[in-house]
Amino acid sequence: MSYDPNQPQQPPYGQPPQWGQQPYGQPPPTQYPPQYGGVPPVPGYVQPQQQPKRSLRWLWITLGIVGGILVLGCAGCVILSVVGVNLFGQVVAPVTTSTQYYQAIKDQDYGKAYSYLDPNIKLAIGSGSVPVPATQQLYTQSAQGIDQEKGPVTSFTIKSFNVNGSDATVVVSVTRGSGTYEVTLQLKQEGSDWKITSFSNI
Repeated sequence: MSYDPNQPQQPPYGQPPQWGQQPYGQPPPTQYPPQYGGVPPVPGYVQPQQQPKRSLRWLWITLGIVGGILVLGCAGCVILSVVGVNLFGQVVAPVTTSTQYYQAIKDQDYGKAYSYLDPNIKLAIGSGSVPVPATQQLYTQSAQGIDQEKGPVTSFTIKSFNVNGSDATVVVSVTRGSGTYEVTLQLKQEGSDWKITSFSNI
């Protein structure tokens, strides 16, 4: 084994290397610039960028608008249903009274038919006669007389009606054995009921 003075010498076995010498077979230590004081620099810590919070304002505005529309829609439905029921009741009630009246006449139940008449209704017996208060007896006699003369009512149809506040006009097409004719009924609302105040025929 040759000795080369330029080669670093391994210290004798069991002795530490002298100052300035590096252990045999190890690379020289990394030299750091003086500003780090010989201490390796710590890699810079970069704080991750925070995502800007998404504003939920548009969501609350949308929910508020939808909620407002639903509330207004429900309120509108309630109002329309109340108004609709009242209007429906005002239109249907006089037609219902007229239908029940003629159904009683068709059944020849004149006591029931008379119950749909206004208590102050007047009846003219015969052409040119002066109208007199229509008592139930007088009404029944008149209806039975028409049944004998023209035949009993076999069918009837509501042809038209007109409701104006608490007054109504209903036109009924009546069929008896001798033919068909029209009867005009005038009705008035009395409390929750509609009563027939006049009729052009029975």
